[in-house]
Amino acid sequence: MQIGCCWFDDEQKELINQSNATKWQLNYNEYKVLSILAKHRGHVVPIESLSFPEEHDGYLHSLSLTEMEQLVENFQDYFGEPHRGLIELIADQGAILYSNVVVNRTSLLDSPTKVISKAHYILVILMTIIASYFVHSNLKDSGFRVPDFSAEFITPAGSLAKLYAYESEGSEDYHGDFISRSENALSELSKCDVMDWDSLLVSIARDNRTISVVLKKRDQDGLHFENIRVIKEDPQMTVVNQDWLKEVNICG
Repeated sequence: MQIGCCWFDDEQKELINQSNATKWQLNYNEYKVLSILAKHRGHVVPIESLSFPEEHDGYLHSLSLTEMEQLVENFQDYFGEPHRGLIELIADQGAILYSNVVVNRTSLLDSPTKVISKAHYILVILMTIIASYFVHSNLKDSGFRVPDFSAEFITPAGSLAKLYAYESEGSEDYHGDFISRSENALSELSKCDVMDWDSLLVSIARDNRTISVVLKKRDQDGLHFENIRVIKEDPQMTVVNQDWLKEVNICG
């Protein structure tokens, strides 16, 4: 598989830089993580899904955030400076391997379903990284973060799914609004005629404007993910309703 200027040799477990014929032998964690990300290329894969049975020890190995950060840095070094942007760790969500480095150049969102510009995309990523740094620098361990709001819901057709919502650290002033909006989202989701997703992970930025949603489901072909990012012009703007849920393919 081609990744930037590198060829991913799945059989030899190597990354080959075709511009200078350099080879990197991947260790077990690097190989497994890259294989999973390559299979779901273009989609965010939650860190908790980047777990796998060790070859000989017979137990599930869960990668910590620190380990994932190091793995992503290793891959960025392997890919080289022009292609560092092909892989990214997204705070409170997971990791993603892009198909290319090009970012859509359209204007800033003026509705919840448009694509942000490159400049605003970079700004959002920088804000996310900075917020993530302050959040995790205050954690006593590297375990997974507990959702600030979580609940199961059943649709009229009998589908069972889960909602996990994460509030940004330092946004205590919006906590009441966060709970209210989470309950409203839960109410709207429970009205979906068709729900193809097993779980929805929602992360809200400190400015209460940027919302990231990771959709996850498992079927006979394995795990599937979709990623949605919304930027609201007004923090009080209501986004979640039946029309919007259908437009972004959360509701069938």
